[in-house]
Amino acid sequence: MNTKTCFFLSLMLAAGNVRGQSVSRYEVTTRPEASIEIHAAETAPFRIPRTVYGTFLEDIGNSIFGGVSAQLLDNPSLESYDASLPYLRDHFPAPDFIRSSRDGLPLPWLPLRNLGMRFEPRWGNAANSERYLFLMGIPGEEVGIRQAVYLPVEREREYVGLLFAIAHESATDLSLSFREPGNPDAVLASTTVHIPEGETWVKLPFRLTLPEGHVKPLTQVDFAVALKTGQRISLDEIRLYPADAVDGLDPEIIAAARSLHSWLLRYGGNYTSGYHWRDGVGPLDLRPTRLNQSWGYPVFNEFGTDELMNFARLIGAQAQICLNLGSGTPQEARQWVEYLQGAPTTTEGGRRAANGHPAPYEVGAYELGNELWGRFQIGWLTPQGYADRYKTFFHAIRDLVPPSTALFANGADLDHFQDWNGKLLEQEGPDLSYLTTHFVVGVDDFVNKSADLDARIAAGFALPIAVGNDLAAAKAQIDANSATRDRVKLAFTEWLFLSSPKANLPSYANLGGAILTAGWMNMILSHADFVPISDMTGLIEFGGIHKQRGRVYLTPQCWAFSLYSNYAGDTLVASQTRVRTYNVHAGVRRAPEIANVPYLDVLVTRHSESGELVLFAVNRDWKNPIPASIRIRDFNPAANVQVRTLDAEAITAQNDEEHPDRVRPASSTLPLAGTELHYEFPAHSVTVLNFTPR
Repeated sequence: MNTKTCFFLSLMLAAGNVRGQSVSRYEVTTRPEASIEIHAAETAPFRIPRTVYGTFLEDIGNSIFGGVSAQLLDNPSLESYDASLPYLRDHFPAPDFIRSSRDGLPLPWLPLRNLGMRFEPRWGNAANSERYLFLMGIPGEEVGIRQAVYLPVEREREYVGLLFAIAHESATDLSLSFREPGNPDAVLASTTVHIPEGETWVKLPFRLTLPEGHVKPLTQVDFAVALKTGQRISLDEIRLYPADAVDGLDPEIIAAARSLHSWLLRYGGNYTSGYHWRDGVGPLDLRPTRLNQSWGYPVFNEFGTDELMNFARLIGAQAQICLNLGSGTPQEARQWVEYLQGAPTTTEGGRRAANGHPAPYEVGAYELGNELWGRFQIGWLTPQGYADRYKTFFHAIRDLVPPSTALFANGADLDHFQDWNGKLLEQEGPDLSYLTTHFVVGVDDFVNKSADLDARIAAGFALPIAVGNDLAAAKAQIDANSATRDRVKLAFTEWLFLSSPKANLPSYANLGGAILTAGWMNMILSHADFVPISDMTGLIEFGGIHKQRGRVYLTPQCWAFSLYSNYAGDTLVASQTRVRTYNVHAGVRRAPEIANVPYLDVLVTRHSESGELVLFAVNRDWKNPIPASIRIRDFNPAANVQVRTLDAEAITAQNDEEHPDRVRPASSTLPLAGTELHYEFPAHSVTVLNFTPR
């Protein structure tokens, strides 16, 4: 054990420097009990901005389709399913799909009944995108297609949709229904639409009502489209929504996201290095299906620019938009910025107004590229190549960007930033305000392969301390340039901790990830003068809000984030903690050596308006509770303390659709006599103590 008497969590009164007095200070003790002393009259000279509570959204996995979008049908436009081979293997392993694709049906649609080859894919003259489906009916039989879906039946029994059809030979009726999976004779709800004769596409709305109790929660049903006559028809663009969808968005996702009070909503990631914004504007019926090259599956562009801005408005956030510096052009970027923020008299502003949005949008920030230092990125660049490209794009858009909207340059991660950031600072220093950096780390990527589980958990929990220590080097590089000194700041536009479920280690989905998140937030709030932007990965999926089998729930990481975004004050308050520490050697590959890690990580904030003090404590001891004495100086607290605790029986505990509330904060109150409190912080836990002034 390290017996030196001062450990500093580098929350410095001088913007991220290692000089000056620490606001949060730690001293080593060998006693099992910790002591915390809060100096309420001593505060940092900066305010904590709400932008540290940013979140991150990308078209990856089920974040958009199956997440924020309420639309329930995969491949609604009946296109060829452009996807990578690993994606196809993972998502369509069933033998049914072998026959389905041989019959000419697009994935993941299946034949309603096994009636042989009664389908033909056709190209050209589609109602939407490039391909549609030709159905050949059989008198007295049902020729149709089906797709398995999960319905949010706990909140909604009404479903609405639309489809496009042509009745080539004579008018006919078409059946829409919900049925038991794989059992076409078990109809749960049905309706009929009429297709008039003709050779032009007809847009047909429909509504389905499920009788109460016919479908249990978390149970799959088949959505079916069937022709019961001998006619021949064409089908295209079939969409299905719960009736309570808000402008096509999931109302539960909106409510959950709004509860986080996330100030910034980043729309970025690898996907945006190949994203062309025009694909996602205008009428939904006319938007094309495209390949998401970064993640290997098709996207339907139902969630485009206007939907993004509407979603941000609904959750109380400002959009932080990552421009395409991978495969995009400066002109394309300029036109997108003009669409977002240009007056209706401009070309793209007029297009936005024609799409029903006359007023310019308020955008929080633009990022000029995402992780372009990596060869996994579409259009990756060298340090010199990015510096040149940043300059071109910056000058292409800067006259359109209002002063209230920030511009972020694409910086590198803290473990390999010197050359990349150095070239950018050297060449473009006067035109820089923020450098982005990411910390997406595999907690199970260990240097010492023979380390036991205890050592691995300890190393994972220590990672936020390592990142806080590394900020000094990034700050020093910036300050070495007179054009950027004390002016350019960092923006953590992605952060995430992940590991294999088999590793039994902290990860975004479990309580261990929540403990890491709280340690991360303590570090970020401590450095908010130098790092005023921080975006959690992600708002939906990863460490955020999940939707599985029709049910929405939050991960433990998301609950930890919400404790800070909802309860932290805007001013840092000085505190001193005497507590045991540990050292990490040959730990996680991206930060293998970490010294003086406090078992109890404490941060104190104050609300400048109410005067309320809020103490955040992270117990990194995964086996033992930590009793502590807490003393408050220069503050007269009320007689009760509000306590919020996030813990569970093990760090691997996590929420899922069957147990959505297994890990979530519990609230209680404690009596307080005077200015001292004895409290035992549970093992592997996050605790928030609110002290209101008397």
